[in-house]
Formats: sequence, structure tokens, C-alpha cells
Amino acid sequence: YYPPILGLYRSFFDWRLGQEPVFVGLQNFQTYFSLPETGREFRNVGILLVLSLFTQVFMPFIMAELIFAVRSKTLKEIYRLLIIIPTLVPGVVYVLLWRHIYDPNLGPLNALLKTIGLDSLAVNWLGDPNTALLAIIGVGFPWVAGVGTLIFLGGLAHISDSVLDACLLDGCQGFKRVRLIDIPLVLPQIRLLTVLASIAALTTFESVLVMTRGGPGYATSVPGLRMFERAFTTGQFGLASSIGLLLFVFALALTFVVNR
Repeated sequence: YYPPILGLYRSFFDWRLGQEPVFVGLQNFQTYFSLPETGREFRNVGILLVLSLFTQVFMPFIMAELIFAVRSKTLKEIYRLLIIIPTLVPGVVYVLLWRHIYDPNLGPLNALLKTIGLDSLAVNWLGDPNTALLAIIGVGFPWVAGVGTLIFLGGLAHISDSVLDACLLDGCQGFKRVRLIDIPLVLPQIRLLTVLASIAALTTFESVLVMTRGGPGYATSVPGLRMFERAFTTGQFGLASSIGLLLFVFALALTFVVNR
């Protein structure tokens, strides 16, 4: 626990490597909120937070329901294997592959759009301020691979057969069963993935760093990226720690709300 506690404590200091930390109170927070890009960064992270609930909770749940509905046990195992395979690819390699997909000249996405006659939609996805953030959100489309789907499958598998049989006898099938039976009984899994998705949206910056470095301009910049740059580019570890403290407080508040 020492490193994170030290980081939170030093957020109130002017802390640079090779120099004695100097207590400055709330000055680091004032400095960060006075930066012209701060408002845009929190707006971006807000968009990422809302859409992450769709990409990391809703879509995995839909895929889990589709796999759960398959009658063949062999096919279910095959689908589960296919879902987890993409997670074996290192995260940076995964993001680099998507950056190639978005390449305006050599990327397959624009090539596909031009092939089917949608030349007007072939744009510089990562170089246009209007599309850069959406392109980052689109990484992983259709967002069904990974642990989230397996967690939902585990929750659905633990629903008692007697409950499902009673549901079938009462004529509760399809979407009605999902709404009245499945969702209430996998609520712990929904809560868990909502918390994880919220924390990831607030703190992640790796994909932004690799794909756009926050550009063009500040169109894709997020507080996590600003924290990283202040620490390891300008050496302002105190200011970076204050940004980390803000993210910690927001993540803690969201976790509390979701658990309530």
C-alpha cells in the first residue's frame, strides 16, 4: 500500500525528482484546473465513462445471452474459447493493430468503405478532431470478447434449472425472460462489471497514448494521459499525484453509488 498512499500524500507537495518535496497545499489542484485543456479532458472522460457501460457491460451481456441460448455444449465451449482468444494478445499490440485499421491511406477500414461506394465516409479517423475520440471508443468493436462475457456466462449458468423450467411453463420466454429473470439474477455481475468499467474509463490512457497522444489538439486528451505526461515528461510528480487523487476520488464515488 505504500506507493499509492505516498502518491496521494505527495499530491499536496511540489515534488520533483532530485529535490526536497515542498508542501504547497491545494496549489497543484488549482494549477491543474487553471489549464485550458482540463475542461476538455473531463468532458472526454465523461463520454468514455458513459460509452464504456455500453461497450463493457451491455454488449458482453448480449453476447453471453446468445451463447447461453445455444443448446449444444460443444458449440458453447467453442464460442467461449473464441471469446477469450483476443485477450491473449498484448494490449499494446492490440491497440497498434487498431491504429493500422484506422490508417487513412493503408488501413483496411477506409479501403472497405471505398470498395462499397462510401467514399465520403473514408476520413482520417485519428487525425480529425470530430472522429478521433469515436475511433478510440471503437477499438475492440463489437466489444464482445474478453472476461466480461465469461463473467456473465458464469452468472447465467448459476441460475437454477427449476427457475428456468418454471419460467418456461409460465410462458415467459425470449426478451421477457431476460428482463424478468436473467437481469435480476445476474445483478451482482452487472454491478461488478459496471464498477470495473467505470474505473477503467476514468483511469485508462494507454490506448490514447499509443493512438493519438491526446491529439489532434486536445480532442482525445484525458486526465490519465495528463497525469502520465506531467510525471514522466515534465517531472512534475506532485501535480501528477494531484490528478491521480482526483481520479481516485471520482472512482471511489462511482463505486459507492453503484454498490448502493
